[in-house]
Amino acid sequence: MIFVLLPLSLTQVVAQDEVAPGKDCPDDAPECGKENVSPPDEQAKDSKTFFSFLDKPQSMMAGGLTGMTTYMDEFFAEERVFYDKTGSYVRITADTIFDENGEVGYAGDIKLKLRLPRTEEKLKLTFESDPEEQRDSLDRTLEESPEQAARERDYYGGIQATLGDERKWRFKPSIGVKFDKPIDIFLRLRMDRSYKTGDWLFRPSQTFYTFKEKGFGSDTAFELDHSLTDNLLFRSSSFLRYQDENDYFEPSQVFSLVHSLSERRGMAYQIGVYGVSEPTWQATDYLAQLRYRQRIHSHYLFVELIPKAVYRRENNFEPEHSFTLRLEMVLEG
Repeated sequence: MIFVLLPLSLTQVVAQDEVAPGKDCPDDAPECGKENVSPPDEQAKDSKTFFSFLDKPQSMMAGGLTGMTTYMDEFFAEERVFYDKTGSYVRITADTIFDENGEVGYAGDIKLKLRLPRTEEKLKLTFESDPEEQRDSLDRTLEESPEQAARERDYYGGIQATLGDERKWRFKPSIGVKFDKPIDIFLRLRMDRSYKTGDWLFRPSQTFYTFKEKGFGSDTAFELDHSLTDNLLFRSSSFLRYQDENDYFEPSQVFSLVHSLSERRGMAYQIGVYGVSEPTWQATDYLAQLRYRQRIHSHYLFVELIPKAVYRRENNFEPEHSFTLRLEMVLEG
């Protein structure tokens, strides 16, 4: 069961945004306003093992544009984080979606990566409810209950290796199975790297995969990041998919402004266009959405509020409004 029922209240959420450490503290009270910390040796050990990605934005941004981009990706639990993490990583998502007609639907996702011992972090055991980077904001299949959403998902398990240097091209071959009837075997190869030029960061990636039943597929992605201020990031995300079973291309282009509001809160403003190459290259959907995300408990539990509007060609580009309440747990070790 990938859905977790968690009691929430607005008072719990608001309580997380406390006064910043050191504010209005007298000079003779050096500990005033500071968070409790473990002894230095224990703290150093914990920071390497648990939740170090949620340190204060300024410490993450000390590395410049690359550090800022990493912080934003990890705070919003972007898809690439699952592939980039060298250690163990678990992300469980439960969505409740309200549409403009008053109907309610449920969706969810799970991604788990466990490093295998004595492999120098080169081999990972993976388990996912979806191994592909989908057009998640548009194509989610909704169910009538959380239990049904968990039961109706496809699940994949496998082993992934990591080769190469992150300063150059990294290669991540994997092999696994889709747990279905019949069981489908897949092979996948993901390649990525980063280029930094001035205030711009380029991150191309290429994924090839083949399934025994549904055949070959290819995903090409290209991200361009630019720091506008110390807490505001511009991102251009280009994506192109091809699959044998469809025999046409599916391109998309999304522009984002990602804003770090505080250590606990962030906002993303996004617009996008999606299309197909059949019968000719054409736009099929437009998207406008806002994502407000806040850490609500410890270092691993988040709530996200996502109002959005989708304009589909099949609906004469009339706006379809919806609101998503997302609970997400992110663990790292």
